Amino acid sequence: MNTFDEIIGNESVKLHLKNSIKMQKTSHAYIFEGEKGMGKRFMADSFAKALQCEAGEENPCNKCSSCIAADSQNHPDIIYVKPTNKTGFGVDDIREQINTDIFTKPYKYRYKIYIVEEGDKMTEQAQNALLKTLEEPPQYGIIMILTENLDKLLSTIISRCVHIALKPLKQSEVKEYLEKNQEMNSSSAHIYAALSRGNIGKARMYIEEQEFEEIRLMAINAIEAVINKDDLAILEVANTISLNKEKSDMMIEIFLTWLRDLLIVKELKEENNIIHKDKLKTLLKQGEGIAYNRICALISRLIEIQEIMKVHVNYQLAIETLLFEC
Repeated sequence: MNTFDEIIGNESVKLHLKNSIKMQKTSHAYIFEGEKGMGKRFMADSFAKALQCEAGEENPCNKCSSCIAADSQNHPDIIYVKPTNKTGFGVDDIREQINTDIFTKPYKYRYKIYIVEEGDKMTEQAQNALLKTLEEPPQYGIIMILTENLDKLLSTIISRCVHIALKPLKQSEVKEYLEKNQEMNSSSAHIYAALSRGNIGKARMYIEEQEFEEIRLMAINAIEAVINKDDLAILEVANTISLNKEKSDMMIEIFLTWLRDLLIVKELKEENNIIHKDKLKTLLKQGEGIAYNRICALISRLIEIQEIMKVHVNYQLAIETLLFEC
């Protein structure tokens, strides 16, 4: 069941949304911003469910016909707006799924709620089409836009919406969740919690990745190749990584956490504060062969590559440049 109580963290966001229901000061448009796996959809679903609940309270009753329909993802007045092609939302998607439909009154319940998934994939023309509805929405209409990147939305869209930014959780909160809900031991939960950077959805995705250990070994070998200045090994690693671009986010996180651990072991030579505790011997050995400035340079370049990946440039070239130049 989608309820605010099931959402971990972001207490101020939940309080704001619940108060808006309680005080009957709901906006006609919201933007839920956060990286993939942060819980945007869950938050929007919980908010929509509470708004439509027949009990009229800030928390859904989970018993009425509206709550039951919302939980089944088959609610007649909660509409999920999705692009009809892989490239994103075109103007026709917005016109047909929102603009034309929204002026038909709700089928049964108080509001007619539209949840726009992957809102940052709307073209400029699609956003301008949506803007017309945002400027003069019907009283019962509520539009929720989910986005990973606020910069992809027009300023005119943003200005007409209540902006809800979801924040990462504490590492300890993610670790506790994994131990309780994924039945993980403390050591494994520690690694996945650190890699997730406060994102439970990302942690769960990493856990479900069957090739996680293979990918981690690849990252370790890449650093080994850089230390040894083995050009052939570097090319092989870069090529292997480029073939797994769909897992690139995980690879970058593993790289970054491994390099962070290298900095720690070079300074402290102990395992209390490192993430990859099960690889302490390898970290100690690599730490002897690489200078601080090279580790810092690698970290800086990896952060740059994370930005490069968002615009889909030559990923393999970016990796090769990283490994050869640092």
